[in-house]
Amino acid sequence: MRRRDLCGVLLLLVYLLGVGLVTGPSLYQLLIGRLPAPRLELIPFNDIVCVLTDTTSTGLGLFTNIVGNLALLAPLGFLLPLFWKCFNGANHTIVFAAGLSLSIELIQLTAGGVTSVDDLLLNTAGAAIGFLLAKLLLRVCPRLVPRRTSGMEWIYPVACWFTVIAFYTGADFILLA
Repeated sequence: MRRRDLCGVLLLLVYLLGVGLVTGPSLYQLLIGRLPAPRLELIPFNDIVCVLTDTTSTGLGLFTNIVGNLALLAPLGFLLPLFWKCFNGANHTIVFAAGLSLSIELIQLTAGGVTSVDDLLLNTAGAAIGFLLAKLLLRVCPRLVPRRTSGMEWIYPVACWFTVIAFYTGADFILLA
């Protein structure tokens, strides 16, 4: 593993550990039966419209729901093209971010929690914004552009995400058992 890959993996792991901590609940809750009632929202933009039109909201709901979901995966969209050439194109980065967001939503659905198509859309849009910011940075500082590709470098982010899922599930086994 090259030094640049190692730096990217370490940064990505720290970031994804934060994502896992924020998005919870865990798969362990599913195994032991301590599940809140899940809520599934499949109508696009329904949650966004509800948050924007809620007159009783103090503004925190808007910030948490919309801005929080946009910001959640923006760092992912920023980091991937900085470290790995295979994420140089928007398609690969956005598809990876959408897949990660979908996995978060599916975990929340099976382990209890709110699963919303709006979260998927906002998370993916946030990753796209992060990607655009990374491309701006790479244009301004071309020395940061990753030069080589191994053909298998996409495995690093995938392995990081599976490591985070395994870590939190294992931690729950230890802490809640």
